Amino acid sequence: MAENYSTGIILQARMGSSRLPGKMGRKFYNGKTLLRVILERLKEIFDSKLIIVATSTQKNDDFIESEAVSCGVNVFRGSENDVLGRFVAAAEQFNHQRIIRICADNPFIQTAFVNDLLDFNSDSEADYVGFRLNKKLPAIKSHLGFFPELVKSEALKQIHKSDPDPIFREHVTNFFYSSQNRTYKTSWIDLDYPEEMIRNVRLTIDTESDFLIADSLYRYFNENGMKGSDDQIFDYLSENHKILNQMTKNISANEK
Repeated sequence: MAENYSTGIILQARMGSSRLPGKMGRKFYNGKTLLRVILERLKEIFDSKLIIVATSTQKNDDFIESEAVSCGVNVFRGSENDVLGRFVAAAEQFNHQRIIRICADNPFIQTAFVNDLLDFNSDSEADYVGFRLNKKLPAIKSHLGFFPELVKSEALKQIHKSDPDPIFREHVTNFFYSSQNRTYKTSWIDLDYPEEMIRNVRLTIDTESDFLIADSLYRYFNENGMKGSDDQIFDYLSENHKILNQMTKNISANEK
């Protein structure tokens, strides 16, 4: 995979969280913060010049900036609530025509999927490229926490200028696969996953229980010489129903 500096990997992170405040600074695997673990996971595969941590200008996000700088990656600070605007401004500052968006509460982000997006045809007419599960569910809407998204910066800029609903300013990319989209072209990379795993696996971190489960799993895979690929995770959880059942409860308890 050849590095393409017209495409940037933007990691969305902040300390503020209504359900788990300060989660980015909490010690995760091997005594490292959750943010550092995710950045190091990305840096094992990708040039640090590609990676931007986009955080807010709030004082408590000074920690995010400090941790990102110490990891040797770029930092952009912008609006706390207008996350879409933050991404648009970050892309402009670093001159990226395409953005790969990653949420920093997903320690099991699949770097192979990031590679798939980096290698996606830059001449494609698609404004948005995402993964789709079993040809029906945008993967980013699942609780799995595996998935990056690719979007053209100009499309994000146009959406931002259109003064979209607050929900689209908060979630950055969901306009593309919403019923309101009549303008922008989407493309999908289809994956076939077991329906049980789609319904019941939760590896995005939003609560204390999510954090403890993900920490335990991350430790298990790393201490056994594995990186926690999607197949490895599914195989392990299919044999560990207690963990899977807790994940299912967490999904039910945190439906928005």
